[in-house]
Amino acid sequence: MARLAEILLPVSVRADQLGSMALFEGFRWPELEVAAGFFEEVQVARGTRLTVQGRFDSAFWLLVEGEALVSADARPLRVAGHGDAIGVAGMLYPVRSPETTIALSAIRALAAGPAEFGEVLKMDPIRLRLTALAGDQLRARRASRTR
Repeated sequence: MARLAEILLPVSVRADQLGSMALFEGFRWPELEVAAGFFEEVQVARGTRLTVQGRFDSAFWLLVEGEALVSADARPLRVAGHGDAIGVAGMLYPVRSPETTIALSAIRALAAGPAEFGEVLKMDPIRLRLTALAGDQLRARRASRTR
């Protein structure tokens, strides 16, 4: 029984973390638990690059704690924090990452690789929200070029 608790606890903790994020707003607990099963909690050291502009992304990140600087073409775009999604466009579409993301502090994040991300996308509300988010981020990048 103790072994079962060890296995289940992390999923419930990740589900709780997802429930605190706007991306998963309105999800019921069973849906959060299903989604949480596709993420792994990871620690990221300050200075680590989560995405690199021009390279293919290998993970989708949801920040739980800490902050990261998101930039494109050597221009800062925003500071990502709790609940922000990193690597969206590069994971959604077969394109190289449009942004570089560097950890400004130690980060605790939920990460999903390509196969797990594909499973998350089978959840219609998440697919729609991520598609909209990718569009917003790409529009913001275009707008920053014209400034």
